[in-house]
Amino acid sequence: MPTYKHSGLLVEALSTALAQDTDFAYAVVVVNDGCPFAETGQVCREFAAAHPGRVYYLHKRNAGLSAARNSGITFALNAFPALEAIYFLDSDNRIHPHLLQRMLDALRSAGVEVGWVYPDVDKFGFFEFCDMSGAYSPLEHLFRNVSEAGSMASRRLLDSGARFDEAMRQGSEDWEFWLQGLERGFHGVHVPGTGFGYRRRGESMLTESERDYRPILTHIQKRHPALFTVRAVLRAEVAVGRRYAVYMPDRASVRCVTDPALGEEEVPLATFVRRALRAPERPGYGECPGLLVVMDSGLYDLLMRHGLLRGALWVLERATAQATLVRAEVTARAAGGGCALSWSGMPVGLQADAPFPLPDGGAAMTMLPTTVLLDLVRRQPVGTPLLERDPRKSCAEARLNLGLALPDAVQPPAGADAALLALREEMAAAWSRPSNGGWAAAPIDRYRAGVAMPEDVYQTVHRLPSVLPLLPPAGNRRLAALVAEPADTEGLDTAVRMARWLAGKGYDAHLVALGGGHLSLTEAAAEVFASIIPHPLPLVLPEHPLTRRSAYLGTPLRPLGVDEEDMAVGTLAVFDLVVTVRHGVAHSLMGRLRALGVAGWALLGPSVAPDAPTLADAVNGCAAFEHAYQAVVPLDARTFRLCQALGLPPDKLRRWEDAMEPDTDWLACPPLSMCLSEPSAAA
Repeated sequence: MPTYKHSGLLVEALSTALAQDTDFAYAVVVVNDGCPFAETGQVCREFAAAHPGRVYYLHKRNAGLSAARNSGITFALNAFPALEAIYFLDSDNRIHPHLLQRMLDALRSAGVEVGWVYPDVDKFGFFEFCDMSGAYSPLEHLFRNVSEAGSMASRRLLDSGARFDEAMRQGSEDWEFWLQGLERGFHGVHVPGTGFGYRRRGESMLTESERDYRPILTHIQKRHPALFTVRAVLRAEVAVGRRYAVYMPDRASVRCVTDPALGEEEVPLATFVRRALRAPERPGYGECPGLLVVMDSGLYDLLMRHGLLRGALWVLERATAQATLVRAEVTARAAGGGCALSWSGMPVGLQADAPFPLPDGGAAMTMLPTTVLLDLVRRQPVGTPLLERDPRKSCAEARLNLGLALPDAVQPPAGADAALLALREEMAAAWSRPSNGGWAAAPIDRYRAGVAMPEDVYQTVHRLPSVLPLLPPAGNRRLAALVAEPADTEGLDTAVRMARWLAGKGYDAHLVALGGGHLSLTEAAAEVFASIIPHPLPLVLPEHPLTRRSAYLGTPLRPLGVDEEDMAVGTLAVFDLVVTVRHGVAHSLMGRLRALGVAGWALLGPSVAPDAPTLADAVNGCAAFEHAYQAVVPLDARTFRLCQALGLPPDKLRRWEDAMEPDTDWLACPPLSMCLSEPSAAA
């Protein structure tokens, strides 16, 4: 129990600590953190004298809460060889008599992977009950603290070296302490009904830290970089739940999936309805997917079979960032082979001041946040076929057209609209507001309740609205993204060759078609890529007339708008390597990707895409961002000499062994394969 300037409250805290009803021995260690009030020392000495062998008093120079706790931990470990656990109690809080027994019982019955147990938080002063129940979520713990300082740490966690960070003196040091346990392979377990009382005041150290979490979170992320990489967060997301709930009306079931390659969970529709209705009322982060998709199982299987499901779901997710509801009209026809994709988005309802009816039929796929559907269930009477505008979104609906040309394809049914309305009716019939469970004296704080949305964690941790749900398969293979213009046929051919080359180097290559226009690949070319990720620009909203434009030494540049840039970075952040294939717009993304630990290569050469810049402008545009690249790869001798003339650093220039010309200077460049054995630029 650390104490500082709380002499008037210390008596109550010590009294509740000594009043514990247990079948084991325990001691109270009070650490006076250099409190300037003489009364604090007097209270501590009197309690220690009145309870010898039960209360131990330590006095030290003021160094902050973390240092005081660490002093108490060191003393307890040395003084009590048989110590099983340590419970942390601040001197302005209080506990019920059964707390220690219930928490230690839970810790004793847990497996060795459990490093700590944590309570619900019954706040007094400003009354509030924080329900911390539900399965422990490592993902949720990355963006908010779910274990209060009034928790119990096991001896095994302490023996692993976990200690409070003494550099943190602005609050949330307990959050960082539990993350140390998470990084060491431990996790927590919730213990209900412990009776932990937290004094909530209008102004406190916690209140100050809550005003601006960003510096605190930045410090925590720097302390635990392995926990906060994009891929680590994505793995945590996959481990605790699923991002998409795909409702298939023809099967009356819901497939819950994040990365399609890592499997899925199929549940009856009634099970999903229960999860969705329960989510706003009870904690359970990740149990209910945050994005609801409606499509026929035949279309789902068709997209899955041809490696397009991940890209289709990602395009729909990106569109929901700009629209309340996204409808996709899909056309599929038999073809001689290959893959042809064409996305076009259209915002609807931009000028509408009133709700508008959902159209009947026409959509083969529909996506909307699960929270929107829950709002419809709660606010609209059964039988009302209306979608209300979301004031936070710039348009109420987006229509996307996806054209597929695939062998043996069948025309997918267009029944997503009717199925969505039927689902809403079924949920509305099943919904009833639960009681407050007897908590009449204080409102229940439901900040941990609700469906899991990607921006919950990625916006907090990485300042991204979401990331592409893609993880590497089992084994040591790595992920590479080849970023190409859909309309640049020669660039696509280069991307195919690069994908084959990277496959021989241990990479799974994915094509990211970043830009507008029609994408067309032969069947043999499409099979080279592990998946095809469409990234149309713009997606739904037309380009804003104020979108910033600039020029580098006379070369026109068109950086993406803020929202589109965030989503493009989110598309590419999961890869180990991003290769831009004659793609000027992607250059501006590489600095942010490098900061996230992604290596980058730029393949430069003449482009035949419509409105493509001249070769000189293409090289100069890359020169503006070359600092973010690990390697710049001219595809021919002329491009190489332009790179030299425009001042690209010689140590960045690489020669791709698959593209050779009889030019002495160019052949003298170090081979690109050397980059695969070098540390990444981010490292």
